[in-house]
Amino acid sequence: MRASAATPDPLVTSATQAFSLSAGVATSVMPAPPGNGYDSTVEFELNPPMRRVTVVVPSIDRQERLSALAATGGLHDAGRILLVTSYLSPALVNACRSLGVNAIDEAGNAFVKDGNTLILISGRPRASALRRPSLWSRRSLQVILALLVRPALLQESRRAIATFAGVSTGTAHSTVQTLLQRKDLIERGDGLVFTNFDRLLDEWVTLYPSLLRESLKLGRYRATEPNWWTDMPAQSDQWMLGGEPAAALMTNYLKPAIVTVYCTNGIPTQMISRGRLRPDPTGNVEFLKAPFELDRTPGLVDNVVYPVLVYADLVASGDSRNLETAQLIRDQYIQHGN
Repeated sequence: MRASAATPDPLVTSATQAFSLSAGVATSVMPAPPGNGYDSTVEFELNPPMRRVTVVVPSIDRQERLSALAATGGLHDAGRILLVTSYLSPALVNACRSLGVNAIDEAGNAFVKDGNTLILISGRPRASALRRPSLWSRRSLQVILALLVRPALLQESRRAIATFAGVSTGTAHSTVQTLLQRKDLIERGDGLVFTNFDRLLDEWVTLYPSLLRESLKLGRYRATEPNWWTDMPAQSDQWMLGGEPAAALMTNYLKPAIVTVYCTNGIPTQMISRGRLRPDPTGNVEFLKAPFELDRTPGLVDNVVYPVLVYADLVASGDSRNLETAQLIRDQYIQHGN
């Protein structure tokens, strides 16, 4: 493999090296065209040569995540995009083929198709060691979420970011520094700015279910009355709706099957009694601890959580109707990082 003079994302470097070794096809990594917001460009030395701009997603844990990412992140544009990730299981490689997503990983697994050229490599074991900046941890996800829901924090101090995100100042500082190293953020005279808000959002949403959401779970209940939540008085300092009920209020497009509630101080007893909820590990009501202080979003009703969280909940479900609604919310409420 030949590296470019510019420093690519370490994951792109290791994945293209692994691909070259497993496929016997030389690759070159170079900067992406200016202004298009992608990480880099990979050229495969085929006949004729094939170029793809890269979308880096550090980890994809199952097929539903890949399907959601393909549906919401534009990966279906196989003529332009190459997904680069840490590991593609045989099932994920097969899913890439079904979805038409070109992808490579650090183990040398791949699905690459261009015209009549097809390279499919599957079953290589996961790479044992990764050498790239540590970013994707539970605490760092909280920091990144804080920046996604409140971009104005980029003009504030690391202490202010830490206070809002509910983490230590050291965690906020190290996360921001890693985002700068990865070129997700750049420094300007008036503070930090996103280089590509949408790309960072896609990465965060993909990892949210496994790295952060699991740790927020407070309990699961079952309601016999499907619309019980519509009569609950709004208490935005104590709880807010996420997922499907929030999306229903925002778009009038869904009939919620699962009610998601983000809570500030544990499960509200008032909701349990008024909703006549009973504990059930497979119930249709889930309570989650709010990752940090709840706050109203201008233009939304009082009891709807941050649109980024609503979007992430819908994508995590993998449900096709939820994914359609997720795209509506992304376009209307978080398209420009507002």
